[in-house]
Amino acid sequence: MGTTFPDKLYYKIGEVAQMAGVKTSVLRFWETEFEFLSPEKSTTGQRLYSKREVDIILLVRRLLYDEKFTIEGVKRRITPKGRIIAADEQLPTAPQEKYLLLLRNIRDELLLLRNQM
Repeated sequence: MGTTFPDKLYYKIGEVAQMAGVKTSVLRFWETEFEFLSPEKSTTGQRLYSKREVDIILLVRRLLYDEKFTIEGVKRRITPKGRIIAADEQLPTAPQEKYLLLLRNIRDELLLLRNQM
């Protein structure tokens, strides 16, 4: 996404909220709306977000606030597993297209990993 943030394994909810420019309550609400947001929790119950989740949160923020998507619109652009669907891309329906979706998901995961290094 181009946003730089400290190189850590996990980020606390306050840090993520500050990076995204939203309140922590907004992040907690997004967790109830989006399956792809489910941060780990520490032994004390503190939410811990991975770099990938931070990237997705920044995308969600951009879609909702800058591009004026609705919650449902964001759900159509990001799968429950967190794969980003291009604006002109359709969700596959034919059985053989499931493999294409799987390959695209793997590609997206690899690109995210490469960008984190």
